[in-house]
Amino acid sequence: MHENWKFHHVAVVVRDMEKSIKFYETLGIGPFPPLIGPSGAALTGKTVRGEPMDYQIDLRHAESGVGDLKFELIEPLEGETPVKEFLDQKGEGIHHIGFTVDDIDQETARMAEKGFAAFQTGVSPSAKWAYYATDKVGGVIIELIELT
Repeated sequence: MHENWKFHHVAVVVRDMEKSIKFYETLGIGPFPPLIGPSGAALTGKTVRGEPMDYQIDLRHAESGVGDLKFELIEPLEGETPVKEFLDQKGEGIHHIGFTVDDIDQETARMAEKGFAAFQTGVSPSAKWAYYATDKVGGVIIELIELT
């Protein structure tokens, strides 16, 4: 991990957002207000494997996770995405670990030097982000996020 990375969240892919929210809230994790998706802000600049892509996801962060741990739920809705592929192939579970960075372009260049290309990118009203296929060992993807 690069010294500029700061732990941000753990993301879990789910099949049913409302059912999952109710479950996690019974554990004291939440609340999960709308963030990105049909009832939240739209994503722009979406790419998958270097190609522009149009898809819909419901993505929510727990306002108060567990201690300092932020918790994110993602439900794929429409279109083919790596998140939907994950759900189809592996089922629900931990998809990625997110880290904030000061400069995503600089960190993307560093990741490329290490042999990791961004396979999914996007922009939200509050962040630019990219996923990297680091799941060959441990089964977990890394997400880098530049908060704007």
